Formats: sequence, structure tokens, C-alpha cells
Amino acid sequence: MGTHEFLNPFAESKGRTIFLLSLGSLALLACGNIPASAADGLRLGGFGTLGYAVDNRPDIAAAREISQRPANGFATGGSWRLDSRLGVQLEYAIGPNVDFVGQIVLRDQFKTDFNSSTELAYVAFKPRPQLDIRVGRINYDAFLMSDHRNVGYAYPWVRPPSEFYSWIPIFSLDGADAAYSIQHDDTRWRIKLQAGRSEMSIPIENGYDFNTNDLLGVSLSRQSEFWRLKAAYSQFTIGSEVPAFAPLHSALDQVAMAGIPSVSAEAGALRRNLTFKDAKIAYTTLGAAYDNGTWLAQGEIGHVTATADAVPHGRMGYLSVGRRFGAWTPYLMLSAARPANAVRTAASNWGALNAALRDPALFTVNTTRTEQNTLSIGTRWDFYSQAALKLQWDRTVIKPSGYGLWWRDLSINSQTSRVNQVSATLDFTF
Repeated sequence: MGTHEFLNPFAESKGRTIFLLSLGSLALLACGNIPASAADGLRLGGFGTLGYAVDNRPDIAAAREISQRPANGFATGGSWRLDSRLGVQLEYAIGPNVDFVGQIVLRDQFKTDFNSSTELAYVAFKPRPQLDIRVGRINYDAFLMSDHRNVGYAYPWVRPPSEFYSWIPIFSLDGADAAYSIQHDDTRWRIKLQAGRSEMSIPIENGYDFNTNDLLGVSLSRQSEFWRLKAAYSQFTIGSEVPAFAPLHSALDQVAMAGIPSVSAEAGALRRNLTFKDAKIAYTTLGAAYDNGTWLAQGEIGHVTATADAVPHGRMGYLSVGRRFGAWTPYLMLSAARPANAVRTAASNWGALNAALRDPALFTVNTTRTEQNTLSIGTRWDFYSQAALKLQWDRTVIKPSGYGLWWRDLSINSQTSRVNQVSATLDFTF
């Protein structure tokens, strides 16, 4: 992120979106023609968010996830696209121990087609009461909200905290998982293993098809009357390179092989740290949620390591506390992200190549760093059994060279920025 040239993802994908909406309509019509015996095992449901967000900065644009790209540059004003989304889920049980599940989510993202909009598409088996196996496209089980990241009605805030959830591009993976549960009195323990691969389009320049190989994950969760605890670890290897990096890679390779004292060594180090392909990522998280019907609290901490500085990594976390007063739930949340890599600076003089190659390479390595804090204050009004209105104010402080979660005018990259954002959403399920 961090360029001031923009594409309009909705304009480019209008035909695809219409196709998806038509497909959903056909599915609904088809449900009406299913025989009664088959319809008994068929469940159709969904969720949605209609949201509007506005901020006070003409030189910065927010993104809920890094797959988004603002349509109108940094223009100060409101956006319906940041949080609005619509999901439809179809489940079909062909027996007591086998289920088919499919879920399509329409939301603002750089690439919107049938594949990228399909969040879930798997078959679930239950060979034993304690064992669940899924094969197909499954959710990425790396954090506390893995099952409902897109479902605004399921959490009190307008959106999951950006510092913890915005940077990770993986929503689902193509592969398999197995979960084993143990029930003891009113407490359930569950361990889950996952393996597979994932892919997503990210709006770096004209597009970057991010994909992972050898994704492995394990999680352990504990559910009791008021508490939900979860620890997770996952690792994967990035399987694709950013096309926009190609000119820098070629030039840095030439300088690295030129044998220039100090300069060639620095060029080689920059080349290694400016590489996404084959970079190895490890992601560790720990989360807890409490809800006794009156008070609710939730927090997560995470630690990400990477073998290349250009790949986002570091520490992140948040803590939220709220209290219910009838249908109203005011809340407060603090969240923060800190990069693991320091700002990379020049180590030697490249002469005529300082401005032409060294400085652009240094800037690009630093541009994915995330260093910011956010204070969020809001309230939720559950005015209906399956719908809620939310209002939230966010105050974010972004440190120099810490704009990895924002689209911005590049001239402010070395400055500290403060952003005020007000958001309102209508969240519902059906």
C-alpha cells in the first residue's frame, strides 16, 4: 500500500458482481423446488453490514483489510465501501455425520470474482462424536474471531481492530482440518490442526496475486460459561513475488554482483529483504473473551516473524471492554501495532545511484512497516432480535514510516499523523 494511483475495483468488477447476485437469486429460487425430504437437511442463512465511515484527512485513506483500495484517492469524505458487506451461507446435511457448506461474501476488495468471493466451500465429516473433519475451502483458524470475522452482528464494534486484523490477507485456505473436542462438566477443550494453501489479490500497483504454500496451523481453545480462550500458531511460505518489485530486483542484483566495496553488500541485503517469494512467515496468537451477560471484554496479542523486512511482521494487540444497559452496549477499545524491524537507513554512499536506486529500495522496504495506536469509543444498540446499530469514533496515531495499514500521500511518510474517523453501521443476520 502507499501509492496515490488508484483503480476502481467496483467499476472493474461490476459484471462479476451482477453475476454473483444473479447466482444467489437462482439459488434462492432453486430452494423452492427442492423436494420436502431434501429440504429438511437444507439451511440457508446470511449476514450483512451497511456501513458509512468518514475521516478528517485529505492525504490518508483507511482500509479495513489490505485487499481494499480506495476508489476516490484521499479525498476527505464518507465511504460506504469500507465496512459494507453481504454474506450468504448454504448448508446441506446428507446424513447425520456429513454436511456440505458454502459461503459467498460480497465486499469491497481489489478483485471481485466468484473465486475471491467464495469464503467457504467444504464438506464436513463427523466420524466420531468428538472428531470433526473438513475438506475444501475452510476458514483460517489463526485468531479468536476466525469463524465470524466478516459477521458484524457477532461482535460489539463497527469492525475488528485494524492493528490486529487488517494486515493479514488470509481469510480462508484450500485444504483440510481436523478438530478433536473434550467435554468436561461445563467446559469444552478443542484442538484443531490445519493444512493447505491460500491466495488473494492485493492492490499493489496493478495487482499482486498473493499466495501461500505449505500452510500449517494448530490451535487450542477452551470454552466455558463466561470465558473463551484460544492459542494458535501457523506458518507458511509466500509462493509469489510482487510484480512491481521486478525493476528494483534487477537493478539491485546488478549492483550486488558488481563487486563494489560496501555498496554491493548493501545492495545484496536490500535485495534479500525486498523479496516476498519464498519468505517464511510464522504467526502466534493468544486471545481471551469474557461475557457474563452484563460485562463483556475481549483481547488478543499476536507475534509475527518473517524472513524478509518487506513482509509485514511484528507485535500487535488490543483490549476491549463494554457493558450492557438493556439494548445498549457502550464500549472502549485500545489497540496497537509495533514492527519487528527498525527503519532501514543507508549504510553507504552509492554516488549517482543514491536517488535512482538506493533510496527507492530503502523506501520500499520500509513502506510495509506498521507502527500505530488507536483509541476507539462506541456504542451498540440492539433494536431488533437480528439487527443492531453501531456508532464508533476512532483516534489513530501513526508513527513515521509506520503507515503499512494506510493508503497515503507518500510525502507524509516521515511524519507522525493523527486521524479521526467516525463510523456508523447497520449489522444484521437472516
